[in-house]
Amino acid sequence: MDRESGFHTSGAPYEYTVAEKKTPLLLFKKITLIALYVLWVAVLLFVGFGFELIVPLLALVPLSLWMLVFFTWRLVQVEYEYSFFAGTLTVSRVLGGRSRRVLAEVPLKSLSEVLPYEDDYVSKIEAFGAERTVFAASDESSDGIYALLWNDEEHGRMALFLELNEKAVKILRYYNASAMARK
Repeated sequence: MDRESGFHTSGAPYEYTVAEKKTPLLLFKKITLIALYVLWVAVLLFVGFGFELIVPLLALVPLSLWMLVFFTWRLVQVEYEYSFFAGTLTVSRVLGGRSRRVLAEVPLKSLSEVLPYEDDYVSKIEAFGAERTVFAASDESSDGIYALLWNDEEHGRMALFLELNEKAVKILRYYNASAMARK
């Protein structure tokens, strides 16, 4: 255990998730999907009655509706998972608790800047001129958003926006104190 930071330095994993905030846009997406589901059932029943195929449709409607909900509802259940392990940060997007896609994987030693996304640092973040930007926070107006900036051999200049809690900031400070913004 490191005496200064108070956590194990042997590469013990630390991970946490941040869910997308309930915003008016998210509510609109959910209402739109529900309207799509109702419209889907209405169209199938209309076609079934029109072609007198109501018996096969009694099996098709619930099955097709279940498939439609299964593949689309997870799009409005977004979480971002931050995983710190052995000096590497992995950020993944998790849809509906089922499908996971890695958005970024960065060795913490390669970070050139770790800046809070506040008015004092926005110009410095923009001046970095990131060629690829990844936003992995619950909402743009959330507190605790940080910009992690680094040069990647494969993608060039990268900017990663995420919500860091107190422990994550300590981990970043431990692995790369020189990159942390001074307040």
